[in-house]
Amino acid sequence: MSLTSLISLTLALIIIAATPGPGVVLTVTRSLQSGFRAGFWVVAGIVIMDILVLILSLSGLSLMAHWSQPGLVVLQLLGALFLAWLGWQNWHRPILKVSQTPPDSRHDFLAGIAVSLTNPVFFYLAFLPAFVDVTHLSFADGLLLIGLIGVALSLVLLSYAFVAARLQTRLLNPKRQLWMNRISALIFLGLACWLVWLSF
Repeated sequence: MSLTSLISLTLALIIIAATPGPGVVLTVTRSLQSGFRAGFWVVAGIVIMDILVLILSLSGLSLMAHWSQPGLVVLQLLGALFLAWLGWQNWHRPILKVSQTPPDSRHDFLAGIAVSLTNPVFFYLAFLPAFVDVTHLSFADGLLLIGLIGVALSLVLLSYAFVAARLQTRLLNPKRQLWMNRISALIFLGLACWLVWLSF
């Protein structure tokens, strides 16, 4: 992989990661609600799932996933159910002082994984060939791609989480917290509907 391809791919990844989408919205929402720790675990779920999809894409297993479409549909529907459940929880979340809002690392991590499923499963197969010849990648190139994508996604999304967490005490008085809970619930339910739509 040439230096030019590497630089171009890095810039493209940063732009894509920074573009407001489901992952960014969820990261910011959870960081506003429960601080940086909640945002961190959301980002961890997103990054790990994206890296897993990338590994499957590079190894050619994505073609097998295409052949076993029912398995993909089941996975997306399970993700949709989990997001809908999180939406219900957020709608009924009690109003607390910001410092008392308890983050749930496990739920935030799983939410990150579920939101990652809203991206097309074959995104990397469509995206990477514009920058690198995926049919002639060495093992070292594959490791470099995995590391590059993991670092780019992590840095951009964690930056969103950090800024949102710093603004938390300024934005979340009890009335604003109620609105944030409602908006967060609608975001989760909207993402759940989007996953269901992608499944059919």
